[in-house]
Amino acid sequence: MQWAASKAFDIFLIATAVIVVVVIVCVGIVSVIVAVAEPYKRTSVKFASVKSSTVEATARETSMKAATAEASST
Repeated sequence: MQWAASKAFDIFLIATAVIVVVVIVCVGIVSVIVAVAEPYKRTSVKFASVKSSTVEATARETSMKAATAEASST
């Protein structure tokens, strides 16, 4: 009987160790994915904000040129 209890305890310890290793590996994989994806995320947001401000500046310049041309033709 003692042998069966000891074997069950050993199986429990092995299962616990496997679960701990799996959790550590998953956390490591997720942290690597986040670390790799982070520069792309920042870059795309930065380019998007630069692009939108450039479009706004171009639109303002176009409207100012139109207003100047209209004023000078009058």
